[in-house]
Formats: sequence, structure tokens, C-alpha cells
Amino acid sequence: MEDEKEIFRKILKIDIYTRHLADQFFAGKYTSTFKGKGIEFAEVRPYVVGDDVRNIDWNITARMNFPFVKEFVEERQMSIVFIIDLSASVRFGTIEKFKRRLFSEISALLAWTALRNDDKVSLILFTDEVERYIPPGKGRFHILRIIREILYFNPRGRGSSVSSALEFASRIFRKRSVVFVFSDFFEQNFEKELRILSRKHDVIGVNVRDPREIDLPDCGLCRVKDPETGGEFLVDFSNYLLRKRYADFVASEKERLKKLFSSVGCDLLSLRTDEEYIPHLLRFFNSRAKRR
Repeated sequence: MEDEKEIFRKILKIDIYTRHLADQFFAGKYTSTFKGKGIEFAEVRPYVVGDDVRNIDWNITARMNFPFVKEFVEERQMSIVFIIDLSASVRFGTIEKFKRRLFSEISALLAWTALRNDDKVSLILFTDEVERYIPPGKGRFHILRIIREILYFNPRGRGSSVSSALEFASRIFRKRSVVFVFSDFFEQNFEKELRILSRKHDVIGVNVRDPREIDLPDCGLCRVKDPETGGEFLVDFSNYLLRKRYADFVASEKERLKKLFSSVGCDLLSLRTDEEYIPHLLRFFNSRAKRR
């Protein structure tokens, strides 16, 4: 069992690392990716790499000899919501890191980027029910609390109900928000709740899988345990047909999930625990910015 000093050291390490990434790579990209065009002009500020060039105020830019952009009321503040799956299947990782650790790093990076834009951040943790809710807030201590909860909150449940978490978010958040849903999405029956939530909010799914959940190893007879139900099975991984059927199933599930999010107008970002997530995030930000 880790003591408080060790826990704080790990949280601080994530905090420092993700703050650096937020400042170096994502500050301007965040603005051009998620900020909407409000109906009321608010202020002019210096241009940041990644800002939409269509918002440049050319008169002030000419006078100051440095690019400035216009900001609108809706762009000045919004809420970022992290919906995090803490079911037993996310406490899994075989190569680089556990899925839960990856959730915490990406959430911290996005939270710091949001804070740089004066936006609030909120957190929902769920298993087969919603287990923890942290209302929208700002500031470094708020972000540190969110990182700690994602890493160390001890859930009661072992299963996963994405639908319950989405339904809870629909009831709680009235103002339009950007909602990131982190899960491995082994649950299938949440299309209705996703559709309802996406009518008012900008919803992005973050699907994280471990390589051992994608490609079965050829390692002979092994005992396998389902982390969510506790059931145990003997599986012969040397059976080529078994591995082939599993690979086909994984591919079909990936395509089904992609079509599900697309059908309700939501984006889906797919990541692996054994790959560096920064390039994937940058491509995702750039892709969304071009569509706006």
C-alpha cells in the first residue's frame, strides 16, 4: 500500500509533465478545436499558435505589428467534463502502463490546457453506477484533486455502465460543455444516452485498449480471469482458429464503436496503452480544427 508521500510524488510527476505539454503543444490548438464563435464580442488578445486565422483583427494587428485575435463571450469560458470508467477492466496493462494511468495523464493534460483558457473542469467517475462527482472548478489544486481521484479513488463496483454515466451527465450539465468519455467500451448498450447527451454537448469518446486485448499471444494453455465478473476459464491460446476468431471479433467491435459515435455526431479517439498518445492527440486536435 502506497503512503501519502509516494502518492503525492506520482501525482506531482504527472502534474509537471502534463503542464509542460499543455504549454508547449496544446494551448493554441485547444482554442481552435473547442472554442465556439460567440454572438457577443468580448476582447482582443495576442495571437497564439493554433488560433483560427479567421478571427485575426487586422486593424489592431497592423497598428501593433503583431497578430491579435478577437474573442467572443462564448469563447471566454466553458466547462470541460471528464467521464472516467473505473471498472475492473481498466485496471489492466501489460506493457507500458495501466489504462487508468493513461486516463489520468490525458485528463491532466486537457485540464491544464483548459485552465490556460480560463475554462472550468469537472469529473465523473463510474463503474456500474456513478461513484464520484466533482463539480466544475478551476485552479491548480482543483486539477491535482482530479488527478488524484482518477488514480486512487477506490470504487465499490467492478462492472461498467457507460449508459448510467451519460444519463447522469445529461441531468447535471445544463450549459453546453465539452465532454470526454474515457473507457474501453466493452459495454454495448449506451446509444440512446449518448444520442441524448450529444444533442446539447460536444461529446468525444476516448477508447483505450491494451495490446493483449487486441492480439492474443500464442502461449499455450492459460487460465484467464474476467476482471469484471470474476469468472475464470482455461483457454488454449496455441489454437490458431481461436486467435483468428478473436481478432475478427475485435476488428468488428472497433468498427461498430466507430459507427456508433459517428451516427450521433460524436468523435471517437482510439488509443493503446503501449503507444505514445501525444501524436494521436495532436492529429485529433488538428483534424477537428480543420472541420470548424
